[in-house]
Amino acid sequence: MDDELRAIREARLRELKQQSGASASGSDSEANNSHNAQTQAILNQILDANAQERLSRVALVRPERVKAVEAYLMQMVRSGAIRNKLTEQDIVGILESVGRDEQKRNTTRIIFDRREKGAASAPADHDDDDEDDFFD
Repeated sequence: MDDELRAIREARLRELKQQSGASASGSDSEANNSHNAQTQAILNQILDANAQERLSRVALVRPERVKAVEAYLMQMVRSGAIRNKLTEQDIVGILESVGRDEQKRNTTRIIFDRREKGAASAPADHDDDDEDDFFD
């Protein structure tokens, strides 16, 4: 019984390894690591030590927000908008603006449209419209 259980476990382990190898092939992970290394090198050039520390602290709590900030900074670098090293205050401002943008995207608004859809094409019959006399 133990041999059968061990054989089933080994087969399942091989199967899981094959699935994980198929989902993340070696060349994809190498390219991703290379891209991350490039991004980090550029960020090290444009951020001072306090700004880097701030981003690393925020990454512990909100990694998706840091990814958005990094993408924004990379876009600014590509466009040539960054000339000096960014300080911690600059990063705080960017983090706040990214947070406001996220909040705007996640805010739900309910809009009531009270116009009657067929009112423009309906015949003008004023006998039963006692409720909305103020529109006349």
